[in-house]
Amino acid sequence: MRRRDVLATIGSAAVWPVTGCGPNPLPRRLGVLLVYGESHPDVPVIVETLKDSLQKRGWIWGQNLIVDLRYGDGDGERMRRQTGELLALKPDLLFAQGVVGATAVQQTTTKTPVVFIQVQDPVGGGIVASLARPGGNLTGFTNFDYTFVGKWLQLLKELSPGVTHARAIINPDYHARFSGYSTALARIGPALGIHAEATGVHDAAEIERAITAVAAQPQAGLIVLPDAVTGVYSRQIIDLAARYRLPAVYAYAAQVRMGGLAAYTTSVVQDVQQASGYIDRILRGAAVGDLPVQASERFLTMINLKTAAALGLTITPSLLAKADEVIE
Repeated sequence: MRRRDVLATIGSAAVWPVTGCGPNPLPRRLGVLLVYGESHPDVPVIVETLKDSLQKRGWIWGQNLIVDLRYGDGDGERMRRQTGELLALKPDLLFAQGVVGATAVQQTTTKTPVVFIQVQDPVGGGIVASLARPGGNLTGFTNFDYTFVGKWLQLLKELSPGVTHARAIINPDYHARFSGYSTALARIGPALGIHAEATGVHDAAEIERAITAVAAQPQAGLIVLPDAVTGVYSRQIIDLAARYRLPAVYAYAAQVRMGGLAAYTTSVVQDVQQASGYIDRILRGAAVGDLPVQASERFLTMINLKTAAALGLTITPSLLAKADEVIE
């Protein structure tokens, strides 16, 4: 089966010079706070997409835009320190990834404009006042809300129809988000014949305990919720799912490309392209609090056929037909 091109580029934005700064304007400064480490496969995608998208809008890295990068490895305290480092460089704007990144910058500055991506429930989490009028100094783009639990559970059931128990893993420290996912799992699971619950994990040891526990249940499956911890420890989670022969559904495309079974996810490229538009507008004078928080615009289903075969799963023609990307 041929893969679909799921990372199609959004139409190029017009390029115009920075105005109002005289014939030789000083370069602007952008601080970038990424939730993953440099070795994570999404990092070069995010960095190169951001660089390319801003260049199309007239911002050339190293010329009229100085960019400072930090990598958080999913550690909230480390990311708060890194936010302080970036603020000491006096940036015009910060770009933050994920709930951990957005929370770190929110706790560190109330003045510097911030554009975030891949944040779930920014209102419930207290990151913005409202989606339409975020106020304050943060705005950006969400990727998932709690209704996506239904998508992930349905995909798990289609992949492995015998599943009757599902464990979802996520960092529990962001309480509104953990509660939202837990409630959705308990509400949606029974309609699909699945007893579903969330377990909090912080590190490799807790991840291993959680997955070992769910593997002990008959007819069990795993949901890997969108989170810095589950992203940073993707390799371990994928390996444990393979060891215990657990069907697992993931929230991010990179995890399926690394060997995970399947995902219902967003396009990271498109998320960054959208954010670059807000970065451009703020650098040109837009008020960050007036820019509404927007949702990701495109979602895709991914299936790794090699992993399915290793688990002894038969992927139905109807499920294959729905897949946007198939890894063979």
